[in-house]
Amino acid sequence: MPDQAQKQSSVELSNGPEYRVLANLFGVLLGCAGLLAGTMVHERSLDYWQHDLVPILILLITGRGLLKSSMDLMREDMVYLEKKKAVDSFLAKQSEVLNPELGEMPKLAAKANYTEAEVLEAVSKRIEEQRSKAAKNF
Repeated sequence: MPDQAQKQSSVELSNGPEYRVLANLFGVLLGCAGLLAGTMVHERSLDYWQHDLVPILILLITGRGLLKSSMDLMREDMVYLEKKKAVDSFLAKQSEVLNPELGEMPKLAAKANYTEAEVLEAVSKRIEEQRSKAAKNF
C-alpha cells in the first residue's frame, strides 16, 4: 500500500526547453542587475570592467544559453505543429473512411472457388502455351 501512495504523490518535472529558457532568462536578469549595480555603471567608464567581471561572465554565459534554449524551443514548436498537422490530416482521412454516412464501404471481391478439374485444365493450357512459344523461338 505505501508504494501506491508514493506513486500517487510523486510529481515528475519536465526538462523541456521552456524551463531552460526561463532559467537562462533569470540568469540574464541577474547578470544585468549585477552590471547595473557595478562599478562600470557607477563610474560611467569601461575602464572598470575587471571589477564587474563576474556579472559580465554571468551575462555572457546565460545570454548564450538563452539564445540556444530559445532556438530549441522554436524548433520543438515547429516539429510539434508539423506533427499535429499530420495527425489531424490522418484523423480526417480516417473519419472519411470510417464514416458510414458517406456511402457504402468498399468491399473486397469474393475469392473464386475453382474445382480441381478447372485448375488442372488451366495449368495444362499454360504448359502447352509455354512449349509452343519455346518451339517458335528455336
